[in-house]
Amino acid sequence: MRRCDCIVNKTPISAKTNRIIGGNAPSIYLPRIQQSSGYDENRMEQILQSHIVVPKYLRLDNFETFFEARENALLDRIEQAMGKPIARVAVPQDFDTVEEELEIEE
Repeated sequence: MRRCDCIVNKTPISAKTNRIIGGNAPSIYLPRIQQSSGYDENRMEQILQSHIVVPKYLRLDNFETFFEARENALLDRIEQAMGKPIARVAVPQDFDTVEEELEIEE
């Protein structure tokens, strides 16, 4: 699976907004969305933040930093909701590999 297809990079949007985004970088589609919606800069920032997005990283087309910041923010929210820490490392599907990586002794 590609990182861009990961749940961290997903958010509910309208079909119209999805068409505006197309396959473009955020630096291209964000001004188009803002113009289409008639939102000022402040309102656009509020909307992006409501999707747990750091607007600065998105506007700079910095996918890695955007992804890492959003992933951590989502995980923080999950931890808060659960009231306890969660694993923040993806676990391979092959349990034998997990045992080796965690050095689990029988």
